[in-house]
Amino acid sequence: MTTPKIRKITDLTLNLKQEAANEQRTFAQHLQHLADHGQISSDLYDPKQRNSAGASVPAWKQVLVRGAGLEAQGRHAAVTVTDAFFRQDDNRILFPLYIEERYRELGREGRNSLTLSDVVADTSPINANVVATQVLDFKDDESADLSRIAEGAQYPVLTITQGDAVVRLYKYGGRLEASLEAILGSSLSTLDRWLLKIRRQADRNKIRQALAVLKNGDGNNNAAPNINVGATLEVADFVALLMKAEEYGAEPLVLTGAASPLGKALSLDIVTGTNSTAASGDFRDTGTFPTIFGMRPKLPPQRSVLAGVEQLMAIDPSAGLTMHYDPRFDLVRYEDIIRRDMQAVQITEMLGFSKPDMGAGITMTLA
Repeated sequence: MTTPKIRKITDLTLNLKQEAANEQRTFAQHLQHLADHGQISSDLYDPKQRNSAGASVPAWKQVLVRGAGLEAQGRHAAVTVTDAFFRQDDNRILFPLYIEERYRELGREGRNSLTLSDVVADTSPINANVVATQVLDFKDDESADLSRIAEGAQYPVLTITQGDAVVRLYKYGGRLEASLEAILGSSLSTLDRWLLKIRRQADRNKIRQALAVLKNGDGNNNAAPNINVGATLEVADFVALLMKAEEYGAEPLVLTGAASPLGKALSLDIVTGTNSTAASGDFRDTGTFPTIFGMRPKLPPQRSVLAGVEQLMAIDPSAGLTMHYDPRFDLVRYEDIIRRDMQAVQITEMLGFSKPDMGAGITMTLA
């Protein structure tokens, strides 16, 4: 029987972290890969362990608990960073790992806020600062009418072409500036609150950029299709919006826009009238937006491309953007944190967006 590669905490080293980078994995992904292949001792990892929701517990969390005896989100939430990670030298490498993975899993969606999953359909790892884009060319016109196909004739074609423009990857993230004493003396629950603030701000920045690409395109002549309507919204306007989306094979599930046009949509009689639905009643009581013609209204972040514009955007998440990221880029600097050579905890991601599908977002501009 093969001896597991990781039998104790001391086997977690920077060399193992470099091995993960060479395989284009995060440290946590590499630990999970090793666990799935029997390379982590059963003392540190049990594939049958489940959390309260019935989901399997990832390897990095099990190593944290079983190897270091640290339940960061449980009975040790009040423990300081120093006591958790720096009392024993073997635990130091767990601190940057903890920061990375807690940052990734933290996130508290606002009740009516636009999220990344609303605008991004898939992700793609790349090993460069720029990436060529792909464009899906599809529109329902008379040439796509199946009744016109004669024997030997051309079938309607979904064409995938290489775009002329490239997507550039930019840095996203945040910087937690504090004295070394403040960071090391904070409890894990307090550190989580700080990380949540950074994560939410980074997500807002990503969504702003994603909305700009949805509306203006990624440089491949693929700006959002648009319809123009009057200053007062009517039911017919939303029918026209959905028909426009249908031309591109899209089925919008999200509706977003600035306060004025979104407020007009939510003021339609079908939402606020006496005969409105139970969901509309819930909206009045709790503030949870009701769906409008199958679309859930959501608020864009402040200072987005939709801010101050009399325009609504209908989004089909399944036809959304592709988010490209560089897997070689660590969220945090492991060496600095392990040495406690830090005046701040800086979290950085490298990513960008491309728009393969024209139907991802359809705009409706009010007069």
